[in-house]
Amino acid sequence: MNHPLHPLLVHLPIGLWVGSVIFDIAFMANHQPTVAGASFFCILVGVIGAIIAAPAGLADYFTVPSNTVPKRLATAHMLLNFAIIGIYSINLFTRYRMLDGVPTEVTGGQLFLSLLSIVLLGVSGYLGGLLVFEYGIGFRSSERDDAPKHKAA
Repeated sequence: MNHPLHPLLVHLPIGLWVGSVIFDIAFMANHQPTVAGASFFCILVGVIGAIIAAPAGLADYFTVPSNTVPKRLATAHMLLNFAIIGIYSINLFTRYRMLDGVPTEVTGGQLFLSLLSIVLLGVSGYLGGLLVFEYGIGFRSSERDDAPKHKAA
């Protein structure tokens, strides 16, 4: 497709996970069971989306030259993302109860896991932005030079 796939795929899990934190905070404010359920499903679909985005990120990772600052940043970005998926998976499983089904509440511990994950996601996103905008990782200038030029009318 002539462009990296990873940046395209990460928007869904990021948006869903931000939404889950908003729903968690809303639950703490009003204790509506449906809001807890909405947060659960945001986390669930976000984890699935992140698992789908991970192989594309790994493919980009292997193109980064070894023993460079971008490789160290890419490694930190990757490890943070794996940790975030792990924390969200733990959060997901603590919410789902085999006998009760979809959760109807959010505990303080679950809210903490969500907030921790969002902070780590922000750090990881910052590192990902550095990789693209500061070091040009994923930017293929030779392909961009061939793109058609649009003139203002």
